[in-house]
Amino acid sequence: MAATTRSLASIYDVFLSFRGEDTRHGFTGNLYKALDNRGIYTFIDDQELPRGDEITPALSKAIQESRIAIIVLSQNYASSSFCLDELVTILHCKSEGLLVIPVFYKVDPSDVRHQKGSYGEAMAKHQKRFKAKKEKLQKWRMALKQVADLSGYHFEDGDAYEYKFIGSIVEELSRKISRASLHVADYPVGLESQVTKVMKLLDVASHDVVHIIGIHGMGGLGKTTLAREVYNLIALPFDESCFLQNVREESNKHGLKHLQSILLLKLLGEKDITLTSWQEGASMIQHRLRRKKVLLILDDVDKREQLKAIVGRPDWFGPGSRVIVTTRDKHLLKYHGVERTYEVKVLNHNAALQLLTRNAFKRGKIDPSYEDVLYRVVTYASGLPLALEVIGSNLFEKTVTEWESALEHYKRIPSDEILEILKVSFDALGEEQKNVFLDIACCFKGYKWTEVDDILGALYGNCKKHHLGVLVEKSLIKLDLFDNVEMHDLIQDMGREIERQRSPEEPGKCKRLWLPKDIIQVLKHNTGTSKIEIICLNFSISHKEETVEWSGNAFVKMENLKILIIRNGKFSKGPNYFPEGLRKLGHLTVLNFDGCKFLTQIPDVSDLPNLKELSFKKCESLVAVDDSIGFLNKLKKLSAYGCSKLTSFPPLNLTSLETLELSHCSSLEYFPEILGEMENIERLELNGLPIKELPFSFQNLIGLRLLTLWNCGIVQLRCSLAMMPNLFQFQIEKCNRWQWVESDEGEEKVGSIISSEARFGTHSFSAKNCNLCDDFFLTGFKRFAHVGDLNLSGNNFTILPEFFKELQFLHSLDVNDCQHLQEIRGIPPNLMFFGARNCVSLTSSSKSMLLNQELYEARRTQFVFKGASIPEWFDQQSSGHSSSFWFRNKFPAKILCLLIAPVSGVGFRFVKPNPKVFINGKFQEFEPRVTDRIKSMLKLDHTYIFDLKEIPFKNNYLSEEVAREKEWNHVEVRYESVLEYEKEKKEEGVLDLESSLIKATGIHIFREEGSTDEDIRFDDPYLSSSASESPSFLQTIALGTRKFSIAFFLFFSCFLFHYFGFSCQKFT
Repeated sequence: MAATTRSLASIYDVFLSFRGEDTRHGFTGNLYKALDNRGIYTFIDDQELPRGDEITPALSKAIQESRIAIIVLSQNYASSSFCLDELVTILHCKSEGLLVIPVFYKVDPSDVRHQKGSYGEAMAKHQKRFKAKKEKLQKWRMALKQVADLSGYHFEDGDAYEYKFIGSIVEELSRKISRASLHVADYPVGLESQVTKVMKLLDVASHDVVHIIGIHGMGGLGKTTLAREVYNLIALPFDESCFLQNVREESNKHGLKHLQSILLLKLLGEKDITLTSWQEGASMIQHRLRRKKVLLILDDVDKREQLKAIVGRPDWFGPGSRVIVTTRDKHLLKYHGVERTYEVKVLNHNAALQLLTRNAFKRGKIDPSYEDVLYRVVTYASGLPLALEVIGSNLFEKTVTEWESALEHYKRIPSDEILEILKVSFDALGEEQKNVFLDIACCFKGYKWTEVDDILGALYGNCKKHHLGVLVEKSLIKLDLFDNVEMHDLIQDMGREIERQRSPEEPGKCKRLWLPKDIIQVLKHNTGTSKIEIICLNFSISHKEETVEWSGNAFVKMENLKILIIRNGKFSKGPNYFPEGLRKLGHLTVLNFDGCKFLTQIPDVSDLPNLKELSFKKCESLVAVDDSIGFLNKLKKLSAYGCSKLTSFPPLNLTSLETLELSHCSSLEYFPEILGEMENIERLELNGLPIKELPFSFQNLIGLRLLTLWNCGIVQLRCSLAMMPNLFQFQIEKCNRWQWVESDEGEEKVGSIISSEARFGTHSFSAKNCNLCDDFFLTGFKRFAHVGDLNLSGNNFTILPEFFKELQFLHSLDVNDCQHLQEIRGIPPNLMFFGARNCVSLTSSSKSMLLNQELYEARRTQFVFKGASIPEWFDQQSSGHSSSFWFRNKFPAKILCLLIAPVSGVGFRFVKPNPKVFINGKFQEFEPRVTDRIKSMLKLDHTYIFDLKEIPFKNNYLSEEVAREKEWNHVEVRYESVLEYEKEKKEEGVLDLESSLIKATGIHIFREEGSTDEDIRFDDPYLSSSASESPSFLQTIALGTRKFSIAFFLFFSCFLFHYFGFSCQKFT
């Protein structure tokens, strides 16, 4: 792990980088001696390199193994290419945690930054020597600029005695290095990716701000371990640092004043502090630390007062300070205004297995006979590091049989050691919150959030929303991607064990029953009591075919029973009695039969007028639905998803209905008639249905905004669908060769398939993979008049008709994978996104049309199509994997990029292989939702032309922060993701080793009105002493191919006339 190797436990304390002939026997030699005298383990090349080692790999390794690098920038440092390579390596390692300190020894930092004086002379010589290695030269220049911007030491003759100057450096380094590293873990498995994410939040490179970040998650995940690792990694550059461990426990035992005293002792060295109140301590922290750059970690915070007393506000600490808070309670962070937070996740399977085996066997390799039981333990622990460490340690050197026995025991009764840690969060809850938690742990894990909300509403009223929110914030429950209520398996086990301990021997005396064997025992033997409030029996877990023999009187004693859920149960007879709490069916609002495999029909529900949700998903035996469901005026959700034997559905007149789910009813051939206007259904997805058409009454769904038909038997669609007032998104996919059917009133009355009255979003029409041919366009312009986003990918038409020129609203057009498409006869006037990937039949005239400069001038564009031609109007082109330019004063408003390569990116359908952009060597980060990963390799080369500003970068390129005002700034666009993908394919043997995926890259800059070419360069302006002046004649040539032609013509003409005895003056 690159990040963690450079921590407080690195091999070398200091690495010295210097120009030997300048300072080896003077300043650097004396500095090395002074460091060595103080016991600071320092790497210096002539002291530590064994004979026979190649110097470059050895030095690189030494840099990686050092905590601090001191760069002695002397007069002739830059004259050595070896020193410059070393500098580039050091600055690369800086991003991984290396502390870099420059010493400007008898040189001006501005000479280093701007490469003037001896540094300018040295770089000019390198320019001649390495003229074929432009990338290397550029790295050296950027490295010199970056190191000149770092905080360091400057020595000039006459400033002070040199030995005192060296002494001050050694004193500062000694103080930094004397900090002890924290023990992280015996086996720090799975930390690398988490450390990387936390480091991004910390942004330690920003020295003028204070960041407070929060690390949160359930107990046992390793929040403290992660915080220790980060502390070890970043502590060195801070003036002072402090890791306050066990804040919750220490605060409870000794109070807040005790914690404040420890903090002041660690950060200020104040030993005899007597605080009269925590408020006095808070004031002292604020006033004494506001000018210090400190690193402070508060571990295991559980109360607001702890943050108020110790952290307060960011302005309590000096610029560059960082504060990390670990907690189980996300709400604490939110309340304190901590916006940068990271939620610690469970370990993945491989990491969990590695951690378990390391703890259990103290080695990586294991006896194959253990594999099965180890996999089952990993499954049981569900990625919780605490459980893996405890179980692994407890079963160290145990036999397979002992492992098997222990696992069965843990499943029945969880380990006390694990429960003790997990139970901390439970103990912090209020009484009613504890009950809500136990209800979910015992009975409702995996239920939909809306279902849990409704069920618990019957028990706790409106308070349940608050209680559920608290459980989420304390990391005890969470919502998954599908809005299901989830919790970690061991958290659930902890809750169930708490409930089981109420009455371990007599389940009838517990409040909640969920185990089938316990419930069947209570029902068979009538051992229930008034303590039972919830019974949740799911026969799909076990006892699937068992018929429960009972008398029907078991509910008589359960007078407080409020919730009864039975799935897939078979009973010998029906109940003779229901408790009062279950009799109020008239007030029932939710009725759920999901997954009832024996249910054959939905009965009359007219006696349930308050029903809001009715669901019978995946009832595999259901064949009939009573007509009464079509007249439930308060019904908001109706779902028959996946009822494979259902052949018909009753007519609907449901004025309140918002959600209708009929997908994957594979025997349903007719969509139900809509008897009256229904305005509340906004989204309708009909997937996997054999219906051939939609009824005329479908238009009564007047509120419909999104309609999706996927893999249906549709053969025709009424044109009258176009008249639906709010429809703005229509998606139809894998519906073979469907056609429009004209309305009875005549085609002239039918408009765009997307309503011009649609009020929100993008007007979108998609007909993917429907085997559509040229006759699809015969309906003409009107059908697409108001469409903004048109997706016709994967079809068989051969032309895009001329009427596309008239589609003024169309800004996005997708014809990817239309392999028969030959001609593009019209391009919409406002088109921004165009995808024609794998359109292998496209004619050369159509491709030329797509290379027209006017298409790209007026708007931001993203185009992709088959071909490998570079437009002649592009300013700059390269056969390498990157393109670059220089600017000053103002970042260009419009930059067009070109890439030719047979690759496809991931994500949205128009996505390009997003390049990495560097401004003055600093990488510009994408927004989190953006990826530069390559999805696949295409058979043929494709041309990507796109506006660079269409890539969502953070902070608007950071150009204001990174660019230097009134100086030349270098912008490089690299396609590293393509190179990485290329490397993978070569390793897999898919590509020849000599092959290159990138055929060309390019850049074109559109000049703003009033701007001049003087502020844009495509060569290095620092190579000329007149870089700050107007470009020279030869430099002007590089500004574009057209300008080059004119300049070359004039130059060559003058040469000819001079050769024949004429002067250029005579020619003019």
